[in-house]
Amino acid sequence: MQLKLTKKQNEYIRKSGARWNIKVGAVRSGKSFVDVSYVIAARIRERAGLPGLNLIMGVSKGTIERNVLQPMREIYTSELVGTINNENVAYVFGEPCYCLGAEKMSQVAKILGASVKYCYGDEIAKWNKQVFEVLKSRMDKEYSCFDGACNPESPNHWLKEFLDDPQLDAYIQKYIIDDNPYLPKKYVDNLKTEYAGTVYYDRYILGEWALAEGLIYPMYQDAIVDSLPDIPASEYVVSIDYGTMNAFAAMLWCKRGDTWYAEREYYHSGRKTNIQKTDEEYSAELRKWISDVIEGREETHSILSGASKRRIQTIIDPSAASFIALLKKSDWARVIPADNAVVDGIRETAVALKSEKIKIKSSLKNWQEEAGGYVWDDKAGEDRPIKVDDHLMDSMRYFVKTMHIAAKKRPYKSIL
Repeated sequence: MQLKLTKKQNEYIRKSGARWNIKVGAVRSGKSFVDVSYVIAARIRERAGLPGLNLIMGVSKGTIERNVLQPMREIYTSELVGTINNENVAYVFGEPCYCLGAEKMSQVAKILGASVKYCYGDEIAKWNKQVFEVLKSRMDKEYSCFDGACNPESPNHWLKEFLDDPQLDAYIQKYIIDDNPYLPKKYVDNLKTEYAGTVYYDRYILGEWALAEGLIYPMYQDAIVDSLPDIPASEYVVSIDYGTMNAFAAMLWCKRGDTWYAEREYYHSGRKTNIQKTDEEYSAELRKWISDVIEGREETHSILSGASKRRIQTIIDPSAASFIALLKKSDWARVIPADNAVVDGIRETAVALKSEKIKIKSSLKNWQEEAGGYVWDDKAGEDRPIKVDDHLMDSMRYFVKTMHIAAKKRPYKSIL
């Protein structure tokens, strides 16, 4: 395979001779491609036969396979780049490489007491800080070396503090999205539009360590519509943020054309009303709330039999165990555990709102009130929303993240 490296990637190959070599910057800018196409193989082969372990570390073994090993196999073949075995080892150019998740401290027991000669790090900013500290202490050879890449996060992030140390033996390279000339212009323009006006533009387009502050969804008013398109809904989904004394918030989503519309909201705060409802009451009220949709599904899907024809996909935080158990016994809900990844979910929801993949009907007054006050906690030191009156925001995030509403589908086939 003929490799086309960018100017920035060739610069990295020439200059990355430090102990710590890290690329920070925009998405799809070519940061990791130079590693999987050249750097990892070169470093491992340089140290073949020398004492110490080779490591490939990422958020999880799954992301290591997806982001590192599989792309390497496409270039070098499976004969030279193996798969991860039950001992967490993959053979790369004949050398054993331990492949370890770095999201939790418990995942790195194998390197405690070990000496590391080479480590490649994928998505470093998403690692557990303690894992990184352990790794630092194990790179104890004169020839120990680290290569890695990440997208920037908050300027208060522990990794930014590490990289800013003037005594660090490091080569740090910054990327912006325009450093990759092989991306289609339409793709880049769409990405810039989707992230415009949010902290993600600074991070994922400009490659800056930017503070998340102000409104989380500054584009929320642009997503509000007075009426729905005059076309039939092809699908319905209910998303729920469960609460007892805290608010119980649900949204009914309908897909019309290529867009999902939040058609209704259900909202009850036990704390504000001094009325605490039981799980059975919530289930009965939700069924009544969407009874016309359930009956409509009976007519539309008359070919089906029994209660299954009425069931609506219902996304709910998996921590609501008692309510989930009750919903599974109902005749209307097909329960789907929500993907509760907060930061990634917020980012994908911002993209969905900005790119008009989701719209909100103007009758959802509680949603509008929450969105207008949903702000970043700029004193937190990490990306974290202020947890006040955010129940419909959580319901919306569960829907977007779990249904992959803003999931990227690459419009082209490229090795970059």
